[in-house]
Amino acid sequence: MFGYDEEKLIGSGSFGNVYKVKKGDETYALKEMNDKGLRDREVRFLKLADHPLFPKYIDSFDEGKFYILEEYIWGRPLDECIIAREGFTQPECMRMAVGLADGIAFLQQSDGNILFRDLKAENIILQPDGEVRLVDLGAACFLDEAGLSNAGTKGASAPEQLEGKAPQGMYSDVYAFGRLLYYMLIGKNTPDKNGNFSILSEDAGYSASLELIIRQCTALDPALRIPDMYTVLTRLIDIATCTPRQYKKLEKNAKKILKRSEKMDGSENEVVFSRNVQK
Repeated sequence: MFGYDEEKLIGSGSFGNVYKVKKGDETYALKEMNDKGLRDREVRFLKLADHPLFPKYIDSFDEGKFYILEEYIWGRPLDECIIAREGFTQPECMRMAVGLADGIAFLQQSDGNILFRDLKAENIILQPDGEVRLVDLGAACFLDEAGLSNAGTKGASAPEQLEGKAPQGMYSDVYAFGRLLYYMLIGKNTPDKNGNFSILSEDAGYSASLELIIRQCTALDPALRIPDMYTVLTRLIDIATCTPRQYKKLEKNAKKILKRSEKMDGSENEVVFSRNVQK
């Protein structure tokens, strides 16, 4: 169809189709789109996303429809892995979470402050070596353009992205990250009976520090969330790299904050973020 040695349809959606194509010894992903403006927009952000989390841009061209040629990411969609595994262990999730947070933080700290806006398990590939890659920048935009369009996926993206009742911001990707981390750990993507994305309500053996991060990411009110992904990343790294003594202190502090929040009248479902919460 396109003149490659091998061509296979591997995905389709409202935007168009995605093909796995091979030329000689090289394998690529070829994205076929119906809208030139959307294609050019995605190319723009794919070029800017110069980070290991994202696929490398190769080329773009027009042949009746509009195409992007990019690095093919080997592996399996993360949502399929979560369903098959019924969630991952805490160490496995921490490894994936740090990689994802690092890539999204890179976008947010780039010139223009790029918002990803569609962080979900379906857009993530789990590679054979255990690393994750994020493969779709079709909803990305600069921070100052975020108010011009609503984007995202129900059940994954922040309420303000879908409803437009509050401004979108870097905290919008933070919300999606919190829901994703909960889904990766628990194997389901719905809140508990109190409306919280609470891993401790599922298993008391989980880290209270992770519980606190997830709760502070997924507050419905953007003003109560961790403000950006760089802050989330530093919190995750603190947990992953601390000594046993430091971890015990983090856990004690997190449990204290969670317990205090449960005693606040009318605030049971939200834990107010503080920049000093883990210090």
